[in-house]
Amino acid sequence: MRKAAAAVAVLALLAAGCGTPESGGDVDDEVGKHRADGLSWAYERIDGRDGELIDGAARAADDIWALGSDDVGDGRLARGHLLHFDGKKWTREPMPVDGDPHLSRLDSLGSAGIRLSTVDKDAAAETRRYALWDGTRWAPVDGGTDGAAGDAPRGQITDVEVITADDVWVLQGGGRVTHWDGERWTVTPMPAKVVALAGSASDDVWAVGSRTTGPGIGGPGREVRQLAAVHYDGATWSLTKTPTFRFPDPVPPEPYAEFTGIDVASKTYVRARGGHSYKGYDGEEVRDPASEAVELSWDGSRWTESEPFPGACAHRNPVARDGDRGFFMNGNRHLTTGGTCTRIKKRRLPEGQGARPESQQQLWLKKIVTVPGTDRVLGFGAVEVLQSGAAPHKAVVVSLKR
Repeated sequence: MRKAAAAVAVLALLAAGCGTPESGGDVDDEVGKHRADGLSWAYERIDGRDGELIDGAARAADDIWALGSDDVGDGRLARGHLLHFDGKKWTREPMPVDGDPHLSRLDSLGSAGIRLSTVDKDAAAETRRYALWDGTRWAPVDGGTDGAAGDAPRGQITDVEVITADDVWVLQGGGRVTHWDGERWTVTPMPAKVVALAGSASDDVWAVGSRTTGPGIGGPGREVRQLAAVHYDGATWSLTKTPTFRFPDPVPPEPYAEFTGIDVASKTYVRARGGHSYKGYDGEEVRDPASEAVELSWDGSRWTESEPFPGACAHRNPVARDGDRGFFMNGNRHLTTGGTCTRIKKRRLPEGQGARPESQQQLWLKKIVTVPGTDRVLGFGAVEVLQSGAAPHKAVVVSLKR
């Protein structure tokens, strides 16, 4: 599961017993005390330069990449770089194509490689650039053709689901879906316009968006679009039955319902989200109805209204799948499919990193990645130190301890 173009910021710990959750972090009330068993983040790499890691992607246990940006501090644009883990150590590498790191992303395409997308900005225009890592080297890609023939993904990627190294689904702008089977890419026609996808197995992949034909379209409600949830069972993609929506009279102009995202933990734990709204203003002195959020759950046979996430996860969203265990949530929480919501703990920066004992510290993770073929989970981001005077801002890789 990937939350498309915008990078996800996951807030972890506000340490040293200072501050409040409203100040931007969770208070670590266990510093200096015995820690209870549970999930925790441990530092795997702390960069010697101030900056942050923006994205990450794993092709294999010995082939992991991160995208970073160094703090410059003199008014110039941030300088981008890559980090590579070869199974033994992390090594800093240059960007294979020029671009703004904050307008860049990495996507694992399984055995097809890792794809870097970026934007090179100058005074005259913005140029999109792409590069593909094939396991041995980075090769610039002209126009997003990925250097391969026919149906390989082109241009901007919206979502990717890697089921296995040789079973990869890619969604691009306009709803184009392509599949990698280990040898070739093929285009997969969709029965609806889709904007997000996710899956848990080779016979359990979902794509969601909206449809413009079928039940609930036109007629008295004049809805121009309705929800669409398309399921792949290992052989074919097919629309599932979803609720239809309409506004009461007087109906606002161009009403529509659509899904905008989906999270899949297993064949019986799926949650899709979207909204019911409308376009324009009818110009009459009639109070328009309020738009409404739509959150539905799939139990293996039908869609029903979702129950709120439990406990401290109630107002949070999934940002990464934790296998069939559940999800990593924003706000540094972990939610199991059984309904347990817990906070993930972490340590303060070790001595020698420029943080004083009384400082407050926040860990912001931009990406959480599960490493294929292992139980390993990595987070990529930065630690912000809040203290008077010089305060470090360290780019970090953290690993999950269970």
